Amino acid sequence: MTDSGSAVRDSVLSTIGTIAQGASRFAYTVIVGRLLGADVLAATNTAFAVSILLSLLGPTAAGNAAAAFGGTGQTGRLTTKALTITMVWLSAILGAVALVTAHLLGGGGASSLMVAALTVSWSWYIFGRGVRFGMRQVPAVAVWDNVTGALSLVLLVAVILTHMTPLVLAPAVIGYGAFALASLVGARRAARRHDSEERPAPTQALAHFLIWSSLGLIATNGIMQVSMVFAAVFDSPARAGLFAAALSLATPLSMLAQAVTPALLPRFAQWSQLPHADRARSIRRATLTLTVLLGAGAAVVIAVLPWALPIVFGQDFAGAVPLAQGLMVAVFGFSLSVFLSAYLAAIGRARISTLATGTSAFVGLMIMIGASIGLGGAVGAVIGTGSAMILSASLLAAISLWPGRKESVR
Repeated sequence: MTDSGSAVRDSVLSTIGTIAQGASRFAYTVIVGRLLGADVLAATNTAFAVSILLSLLGPTAAGNAAAAFGGTGQTGRLTTKALTITMVWLSAILGAVALVTAHLLGGGGASSLMVAALTVSWSWYIFGRGVRFGMRQVPAVAVWDNVTGALSLVLLVAVILTHMTPLVLAPAVIGYGAFALASLVGARRAARRHDSEERPAPTQALAHFLIWSSLGLIATNGIMQVSMVFAAVFDSPARAGLFAAALSLATPLSMLAQAVTPALLPRFAQWSQLPHADRARSIRRATLTLTVLLGAGAAVVIAVLPWALPIVFGQDFAGAVPLAQGLMVAVFGFSLSVFLSAYLAAIGRARISTLATGTSAFVGLMIMIGASIGLGGAVGAVIGTGSAMILSASLLAAISLWPGRKESVR
């Protein structure tokens, strides 16, 4: 199979797996909202937001590094081993931070422990995906995304039927943890079967990638997760529950770019070696394709939300429709930003990418605060997030297609 065909196949399989995991996450929130109410839904989505936000402080970048620099050869194995060791202490630290954060947000001892466990589990899940992508085990990722997604839903139903509401996050913890364990075990077995050489990943270049990729991910992804926490803190539990439902419906589309991007990281690394004209042509074509897909998807979702949302969550959540429609604009910009940020990091322009996304996030946060004063935390979160993401996507697109000097990693 040609490199182009392989890239398309990997992207499709990656998307299938992430859609399965995203569908299970969506079903997770629907079940919680339907059976346990808006207050529990708000608390559950806030826990997910905290976990994902903290994972941006290293684990997500480590997963991307494993996808870009890992592999089955000697150098790739050493890179993956170094990243795995880093993940051990990093996940422990982030778990402790999650415990404190959940407590400060008003969670009790048991719920705070569950948020900490979810943070650790999610971090290893993201890293495990990257490891398998680096070893070109994309089909395995798709299979395990389906298996663990189904597992978490079965366990969630069991938790609810046995009236163990304090453990509502446990099924997600187990599902993500099972995926991570399967990924690391599978990658270890694959490494033993291969002895080919991979492209070297110098320690300094790897550290540069991790640092700037983490900063870029925080700037790009952070505002989406902060919006849920913001709504929970600055609005009533009922309104925060409506925002949680809206965010749950908006999230699946945002996962498209996140699904495709890791599979394309090796391709981005190859593009970085091309002449500027060829590289610009490749990213222009990829960006245009993704924009059309995302735009079409967002338009369809916005059109069907008025009748789909009440059907999914119930009439009590009908007030979430305008919030969900507004969030679709944010998700459109967010998805493009994730894709373009990963590309810029891979070609050595992570600094300017991070500056652009960081500036956009700051502007969006200021708008969020200002809008919430008169309109409430939920509406303010929608307006601020949408503004930040559209500005971010616009700046990153301009930078990606603008001639620029490759940044040094030394």
